[in-house]
Amino acid sequence: MRKVGLIFIMIISTAVFGADQLSLQGCIDLAMEKNQDLSIALKDINSSKLGILASYGQSEITNGIFPRLYIGSSSTSKTFAPTTTNDEYGRLVNIPSQTSNTHGAGISLNQNIFDGGRWWNAIKIAKIQLNGQMLNYDYTKQLVKTNVTESFYNVLKAQELLKVYEKSLENSREQLNKTTEMHKIGQVAKKDLFKAQVSEGNDRLAVIQQKSVLKSAIAQLNVAIGQNPNSTITIFESEYKAPEKIDTDYAISTALKSNKEYNALLLEEKSAKIGYQMTKSSWYPTLSSSFAYDRGGAEFGDLYSNFNKSWQSTLNFSLNFTLFNGFGRKTSIQRQYLTYKKYEDEIEKKRIDIENQIQGLILELDTYREMITINELNIESAQEDLRLAQEMYRLASATLLEVLDAQVTLTTAQQRLISTMYDAKIAEIKLAVVMGTL
Repeated sequence: MRKVGLIFIMIISTAVFGADQLSLQGCIDLAMEKNQDLSIALKDINSSKLGILASYGQSEITNGIFPRLYIGSSSTSKTFAPTTTNDEYGRLVNIPSQTSNTHGAGISLNQNIFDGGRWWNAIKIAKIQLNGQMLNYDYTKQLVKTNVTESFYNVLKAQELLKVYEKSLENSREQLNKTTEMHKIGQVAKKDLFKAQVSEGNDRLAVIQQKSVLKSAIAQLNVAIGQNPNSTITIFESEYKAPEKIDTDYAISTALKSNKEYNALLLEEKSAKIGYQMTKSSWYPTLSSSFAYDRGGAEFGDLYSNFNKSWQSTLNFSLNFTLFNGFGRKTSIQRQYLTYKKYEDEIEKKRIDIENQIQGLILELDTYREMITINELNIESAQEDLRLAQEMYRLASATLLEVLDAQVTLTTAQQRLISTMYDAKIAEIKLAVVMGTL
């Protein structure tokens, strides 16, 4: 890199003083601690882990594979009012009030034996949902990193542009002072004094505007981190690293393995396929069994004594098949199949979009690298032009307009270099997001 490039790296790099200054990684770490979306995504992961265990049991779509065990007891007391009746001789007999007690306890077990595959597909879907939540957590982390990184580089760009404009203002004021002195001794016309004043005013306005841009960029960085927009924050970059050249084929193959949105579509397709298989299981019969054991008697002690008496057991097997349910089964299968097949188009569409984004971003980065080299040459040339214009103006061989034009050219070249350098870093981050490597 040329000497001017080294000079600008030194200008752009900000020294580290104090524990309150943050590097890019420091900003990202702080955002990871404060971002509420990450906390929510982590809770979703824990919920999905519990969902896997729950998928082994009964749900709205399946009875599950775990047995269902019930236990219960009851006590009943019946009292009959006094009444009268006739005995075998036709005599009237009074029957007093009577009370009967019944105590019972039992245990029962229900077991799903076969339901056409619903239960094991429900477990598969629960596991896919966990993978999806983990992928969503990684995607959320990626979004946080992206927002913080872009905001970080926008602040650095705003800071360094402010330095350029402040240096330009310093030069304009120096030139204004020189022109004022030269006008006092009659060496230059009053129009040169006006031009110098206008140039100083324009540079002063540029500084004011850039300070506003910097304040807005800092507020945006604070928001990306997850803190108050008005929080005081100071950042630094120890060294500017130019984006490296990346092979297009490598970038595409990496993206198709690691891109978060692409992988999410693959998981959704897999889940939809299993959902389709679950709906087809409605064509199969269901087989279940149950077993019950009950004890009872007039005395409560009968429940836990004389175990060879006062008991009954029931074993049941149930086989069911739906012959017709108003075409609900058929339409449900067809709709689930269409849901599954549409992911083929969505995945292909996403693949094309990824390739297009990567090709565009790599081309953009190549352009930025060329622009950086050209702008470095432009700065060298502009610095020399300004030096010559100032010297010739001092010797009355050039006009003030030529000096001011040379100053504007240098400021513009510096502004373009800084903007290009940090725009290149932002484009590099966007490429890393598409590749899934951020």
